[in-house]
Amino acid sequence: MSGISQQPILEQLNNGVLSSTNAMPLKDLTSDNTESFAINRSIFQNSYIKPINLSIPQVTQTMIQRQAPGIHHGFNIQGTATVNQKKWIGGNRDSSQITKNRRVQTTGKILSTVGPQSFTNITDNNTRIDALARVRGGGYTVPPKVTQKNVQPPPIIPVPVYYRIISAGNNAITTAISNTGLVPGFYTYLPNSNTYNRVFNTANGFGRSYNILTIDKITNATTNNRFDIFGNNATEATANVTSMINFLSSLNTNQIVIIATYDEPSQSGSAVLPQRFITALQEFGASSSFGSAVGIGTPNGFLYWRNAYILVGSPGIGVNAGIEHRYGASSATTDPGDPNAFIDLRISILNGQYTQVSSNVPP
Repeated sequence: MSGISQQPILEQLNNGVLSSTNAMPLKDLTSDNTESFAINRSIFQNSYIKPINLSIPQVTQTMIQRQAPGIHHGFNIQGTATVNQKKWIGGNRDSSQITKNRRVQTTGKILSTVGPQSFTNITDNNTRIDALARVRGGGYTVPPKVTQKNVQPPPIIPVPVYYRIISAGNNAITTAISNTGLVPGFYTYLPNSNTYNRVFNTANGFGRSYNILTIDKITNATTNNRFDIFGNNATEATANVTSMINFLSSLNTNQIVIIATYDEPSQSGSAVLPQRFITALQEFGASSSFGSAVGIGTPNGFLYWRNAYILVGSPGIGVNAGIEHRYGASSATTDPGDPNAFIDLRISILNGQYTQVSSNVPP
């Protein structure tokens, strides 16, 4: 990336190590960062690196050469000196001068360095370690398990679960769909919402005769079953009646039970529902008048040919204790039954208790 001058834009400063001729790398924090570096470098160049012409003209006096290993050419030329001189005094040797000489050599020696040059220790990890320690130490807090151990969690506010149950007789199925937009079955929903979630309906097993949905009072877990007590023949119908009675007897008081009929709630032929079947439903809250019709137009207490029926109750609550709805003609003389026989019931369940929200039947 280049600027207006077409020169690369400096995006990162990295002058701690340089390799150019006569480079001056970054100094550390203890340096004064003034012209003293330039002065000392100049002294070093003139005193140590600049070659000295050793072609000394012949003179009559004796030349004395003193070895000086710190100088580039290795010797100090002591001009004209007497032969009798026994000791050469190489200038000022006090501590300040020695310190200055060493500073000059240290500053200037980088000029003779081949390759990367640096005044600082580029492998020093102390800065990184100190910064990391500050970050870790500054961000430390006492864990919530200590600070919050005496703080009580907010109370859990239970939310009701809403169910919609649609029951219909055979001739009312089309009417039920046109009035509710849903096929007969069990659904969950949210208030003020037109979205319904299928639990069990005619598209996935909800079928002729008695459909039973059980709901756990604690977990709201559901199961569903269907018992066709109309049957394809008298033997099958009788067997299904017995199966339904046994199933209801197996349920416990921790469950809410919803029973909804579809198409035909009575037994086929001239069979009469046994009293133990009627008693079994009354133990779940059915009315004292509950019964079933036998054949077209033949009443047997409460239900008739292709009526719609819904019962919401629980095991052992007793007669007349549940939510019960029946709709349909009290007598029907022609097949296929009452064309208006359907029920649309909504309930809510909270803390194991059920409440009717609304019920809708044709006028």
